Amino acid sequence: MAANKKVMLVMTSKGIEIAKVAKDAVALLVADGMEGVTIKRVLAGAIEQVQLVDIAEVAAALTALGQEVPDEYKVAGDPALTHEEDGKPEGGTDAPTNDGKPGDKAPNPPKEEDKPTPPANEDLEYPEVGHFKDEKAMKKYTKKLTDAQLFDWCELEGVTWKRCPEHEPIDRMRAAMAIKAKHFPHTAPKATSKSKSKYSDYATEDLVQMAIDNDIYVDGDNGDMRILRMKTIMALRAAGIIA
Repeated sequence: MAANKKVMLVMTSKGIEIAKVAKDAVALLVADGMEGVTIKRVLAGAIEQVQLVDIAEVAAALTALGQEVPDEYKVAGDPALTHEEDGKPEGGTDAPTNDGKPGDKAPNPPKEEDKPTPPANEDLEYPEVGHFKDEKAMKKYTKKLTDAQLFDWCELEGVTWKRCPEHEPIDRMRAAMAIKAKHFPHTAPKATSKSKSKYSDYATEDLVQMAIDNDIYVDGDNGDMRILRMKTIMALRAAGIIA
């Protein structure tokens, strides 16, 4: 099974499909005729048709939706899978190393150059606005900072960004973009009217009531409101109640 801990459930006209990365989710929705969907919007959680779930939840979610569960997700959470994920071969430490002989000591990894230990936050003086001659110089500096240092810098500058602690690379990227916009205002995203999901005007309760009023049965025993909403939308769409 893939090392990813989460996947995306993508609601299309064919049913629920699984995407392991945002690019695949975008491709599925575009192929389904959806406009205005981008990787950035998927990662920001702005696309209602995409739900990020733990791999261990995939089987339950698809079963609740009445769909067949792919084999690779039927064993999600099986302890037997942890050997691969931990990076340790099953069966002890006498696995072949560099020349294939058990017990041989693997060569030391090459030393990383030009990568000194970053100073503690309290010992670091962050550059003020106007210090960098261009964005490239700022990017080079920012790249050397740890996440903690980057976030500390943003805090000192009074910079805020939409936090994403569950995805550290995304959280760091957003922080880097926010601090860059502080130093180079022309790089700040232009304010645009956010395109809404075609179902965003419907509250989940309204969708469920619509199904009840039209005698459309939706199994809500799963207990997950996201799955219930997705199932209800699909049922109403299949019945021609909503487009």
